[in-house]
This record gives sequence, structure tokens and C-alpha cells, in this order.
Amino acid sequence: MKINNYFVALLTIASLLFGCKKDSENAPDGKMGITENAITGKVNTRTELYAVTNDGRGFQHEWKLDGKVVSTAYNFGFVPTTAGTYIIEYKGYNSAGSFNHTYTVTVPIPVVAATPNSSKFIYKVFEYVPAPGQHINNASLGSPEQAQKLVGSINNLVSLGGFGGYIVFGFDHSVVNQTGADLAIYGNPLGPPYAFAEPGIVMVSQDKNGNGLPDDEWFELAGSEYAKTTTIKNYEITYTNPKAAANVAWTDNQGNSGFVNNSAKRINFFPLFTANQDKLTFKGTLLPSTLSTSGIVTNAAFDWGYADSYSTGDDYKTNLYNGFDISWAVDSTGKKVSLNTIDFVKVYTAQNVNAGILGEISTDVKGATDLNIK
Repeated sequence: MKINNYFVALLTIASLLFGCKKDSENAPDGKMGITENAITGKVNTRTELYAVTNDGRGFQHEWKLDGKVVSTAYNFGFVPTTAGTYIIEYKGYNSAGSFNHTYTVTVPIPVVAATPNSSKFIYKVFEYVPAPGQHINNASLGSPEQAQKLVGSINNLVSLGGFGGYIVFGFDHSVVNQTGADLAIYGNPLGPPYAFAEPGIVMVSQDKNGNGLPDDEWFELAGSEYAKTTTIKNYEITYTNPKAAANVAWTDNQGNSGFVNNSAKRINFFPLFTANQDKLTFKGTLLPSTLSTSGIVTNAAFDWGYADSYSTGDDYKTNLYNGFDISWAVDSTGKKVSLNTIDFVKVYTAQNVNAGILGEISTDVKGATDLNIK
């Protein structure tokens, strides 16, 4: 009986002590080092966020980035790797309560501003991956060395081969989307009466991750044929290396097959400098054929919005280049996007056409300029 009374007394004392401790604990008295809700960050740059106590008593912490817990320390160093809008939620808490703060962090797309010393010409060729064609592997028309000659010039010519073959380049600054055409791309189309265009689609990209490389999302500059039923979106073609000076076989995702004709059989038309020497696959928007073999072989230009095209809509006859407005940009679903600047340009051959004795239709590029720089 005495033992039972002893334990009861102990339990009573412990209960009183625990109750007093709980009653004496207050919710966290803290504040944020940065008190604003909306802040601006910078790609690859650290923004230090932290909580402090007002009364000297500590508490627990939780930081969430876009809903995922990223830290339980009093601070969180936010380093965005790409432009965008981020939600960062903080909670300071103990057993008695909590306080919360939410940041909306806007990280703008990095922009390299033009200076008085900026060049209007191509500054760097990042990639040259042509499709098979009659000029490919020709040192003066279809080689990586020839592609590099587009830097700082509009007087050298490089062929992109058949459908999908492409070149990617950039300037020494971000190209600003201003009123009207922003980019000029030079080719070598012919006008009437011997009209011969080899239309190429132009795509643009922004350096959202700030690494100086064209590894971000691409947007097509939608030309006059983009919304027409004769244009095929998400077209895909695969070329097989014949490993010889022979016709290059291709198949596409529309159930078709054919050859890039190599009647002269001088050299292998499959690019011998690409990483994959067995097959090459290209994807993009396929424009319809404009080939006419009635009399003199011609390949008509589209109205506007394509490289290497003697177009009336952008007055190629006067300008001697095709002009492109960044405002034409659409995403992969066809939705219009608003781009204030762009950093990279991609041009690819957009027809899959065999022009007989004239060979495959293959977009040619002589250079490009930023029309905002005079």
C-alpha cells in the first residue's frame, strides 16, 4: 500500500512538471531576413534566405521549393539553374505553434546586351549536322570547316543536305525582338523565270540556363505555310549510310521510303563527320513539294518565313535575304510564345524532294545578321 502511494505521488509530480513546461512554451517568435514576398533572383547566382529569432529562443525550420522539402536549417541558399518563377515556402515551428512565409522568386532569362562593339554577323557556329546530299563531304560546300566560315561573313555558302539537315549558330549578344524583322538569313535562291527555292525552317532559342550553349527549348518561327493542311508537323526521317558512293536510303514516319539519288557516284553523300555513321534521324515540320518538272525544272518559293527562298512576302528581290520576326515564334504544340530576346538560331532543310538531275532540295546558308544592328 505504501509502494502504490509512492508511485502515485511520483506520477502526480511528473504530470505537474510536464504540464508547466508545456504551458510555458510559446509559439516561435521569429522573422525573415528578407521580409518581401516577391523577390528577383539570377540564374546560377545564390540568394540567401534565412529566419531569425526575436527572443533568443530557437525553433525548428522547414523550407520547401515548389512543394518539395529542401532544407531544415535556419537558412536556404537558393541557386536557380534556369530562368522561371519559383515558390519557396518557409515554416518556423515548435510544439506550441508556427509562423510561415512564402516567397515568389522571379528569375529572368539572362540577356547579353549589345554594345557599340557588337557585331551584327554570326559570332559562333555551334553545330553543323547536314542530312545526306550531293554537296555533303565536299570541302567547299558541305564540311564542318566550311560551316565555320559563316562566322563574321555573309559571303560563304554551306549546304544542309536533304530534309532535316541543320546548322545552329549565335551572335555575340542577345537579339532583341523589336518591331518587324529581327533576323536576316542569306541563301542563294533563284527568282523567276527560273525560280528555284530550297526553303529552310528557322527556329530560335533562349539561353534560359545561362550556360552559353543551345541546349534549351526551341521555338519555330511559323512561316506562311505553318497552319496549312499540306504541312506535316512532327515529321521524322531516317537515313541509312550506304558506306559507299551510292544512293542513300531513307524511311519516314508517314510510311514512305526512297533514296537520296547519287547518280554520279563520286563520293558518299552520307556525312562522314557525324557521330553516328550508321543512321541519321531528323525530326521537324515538313513543307509540301513545290517542284515542277514541266519544261525547265523549278522549285517555287513560299510567300514568307523561310530561308533560301526567293519570296515575295519578304521582298527577297530587293533585300537579297529572308527576314524573320521573333514574334512569329510558336512552341511544339503550335501555341504562340512571347520572346523578348533570343540567343540561338537553327536552320534546317524543310522539304523532302528529289529534283531529278538537280539533286535533292537542300537549304543553303550564306550567313545571317541581326537587323537591329546597323
